[in-house]
Amino acid sequence: MQRIGRGKAVVVVISEKYLKSETCMFELLEIARSGSARNRVFPVVLPDANIYKAVARVRYIEYWEEQIEELDKELKKVRGDSLRTLQDNLTLYAEIRGFFGEITSILADMNTLTPEQHKDSDFAQLISQIRAQLA
Repeated sequence: MQRIGRGKAVVVVISEKYLKSETCMFELLEIARSGSARNRVFPVVLPDANIYKAVARVRYIEYWEEQIEELDKELKKVRGDSLRTLQDNLTLYAEIRGFFGEITSILADMNTLTPEQHKDSDFAQLISQIRAQLA
């Protein structure tokens, strides 16, 4: 995922499940960390990914806050030794929560076609943009 994050051109299919997946959000975090996301990311936003309104993006941030609270609460029930990987998950959730608004605001601001528009054109515009980016 770190290698994907450094790619010159990255196609990201954004869905509700993607936005609530720690693995997918780690991938998006890596893309954002590598810089120039606006120039390198080619998003395909599915209808269930509600990123175009600020209030909807806040709900995803609330989701990640709930994940942080839940894991933190569970971690407090057990001894802290040998829990480094679970602590890493907690840190990841906090990082996702911290950057979520920024990255989804960038994605929402991009001029993207709907999946239907891509399908109707056989993904011609997406392919053209990726080729131009790689050239």
